[in-house]
Amino acid sequence: MSGDWQSMRASHADRERTADVLKAAYAEGRLDDAEHRRRLDLAMRARSYGELQRLVADLPAGPLPFPAGGARASYPDVPRYATQAMNPWAHYTPPAARPTDDLAKASVILAVISTFTCGLTAVPAIVTGHMALSRIRDSGDDGRGMAIVGLCVGYSAVIGTLLVILFGVGIFSSF
Repeated sequence: MSGDWQSMRASHADRERTADVLKAAYAEGRLDDAEHRRRLDLAMRARSYGELQRLVADLPAGPLPFPAGGARASYPDVPRYATQAMNPWAHYTPPAARPTDDLAKASVILAVISTFTCGLTAVPAIVTGHMALSRIRDSGDDGRGMAIVGLCVGYSAVIGTLLVILFGVGIFSSF
C-alpha cells in the first residue's frame, strides 16, 4: 500500500469540498472571477487529492483533513518526507451502523416461509411488518425495506390463499 496520499483517487465529495473552499475564497475577495472559474473547472476534473490540494494551497482553508506541504511544525519530531507520507485517514472513525429492526427481520422470514406453510404465517408477517414500520419511524433504525417486503409477500400470500379457496369452492359447488 502506498503511503503517498497525494496520488490517492479523489471522490465526488472531495471535489465538492474543494469547490466550497473556492466559493468561499471568491466570496471573500481572495480570488477574482476568472481565477475562480479556472480553479473550479480544474477541481471538477481533478482525479487525485494532490491535484485538489494544489488548487487551494494558497487559500486559508483546505478541503482535506491533512496538513499542507509547509505545515511540518505540527509534527516537530517527524522528518519532512515522513510527514508527506502519513496517512491522512489514520484517525478517521466511520459512523456507527444503525441496527436493523428485529420485527422487520421477523416479517421477512415469516413471509418467506408462508409459501411452505400454505399461508399460515402470512398474517403474522403482515402484523410484524406493520409493527416494524411503526417502530422504525419512531426509532430511526434500519429495516424499512425488509418490513415492506414482508408486508408485500404476506399480503400476496393471503390473497393467493383466498383465491385458491374461492376457486376450490367454485369448483366443488358446480358438482
